[in-house]
Amino acid sequence: MLIKPSTLGWLVGVLITSSLVFMPVAQAAPLCRTVANHQICILKITRSAKHYWEYRAIVKIDQQRRPMGRYNCRTGSYLNRQGKSTPKDLGTQVICSFFKQ
Repeated sequence: MLIKPSTLGWLVGVLITSSLVFMPVAQAAPLCRTVANHQICILKITRSAKHYWEYRAIVKIDQQRRPMGRYNCRTGSYLNRQGKSTPKDLGTQVICSFFKQ
């Protein structure tokens, strides 16, 4: 039994398309670094469009996840959602060292 070339091309197209549909979606690995015996991982990060020295990120320090906050690379401080500022923050050091200006 011979398969026509047009049928073979259609069959190959269907197999390729179906394999792409069922492939698992790749997720980005967190960026981790050890600073002063603390493991700091950046889980999600976005850069401010208005203030290029500022990042909004979710960071995990020693397995403790912080909520989204602002990391200021000019001052080295972390500002949480309640407005509390932490100067000389380890998370800010890691973020600013990964994404130097």
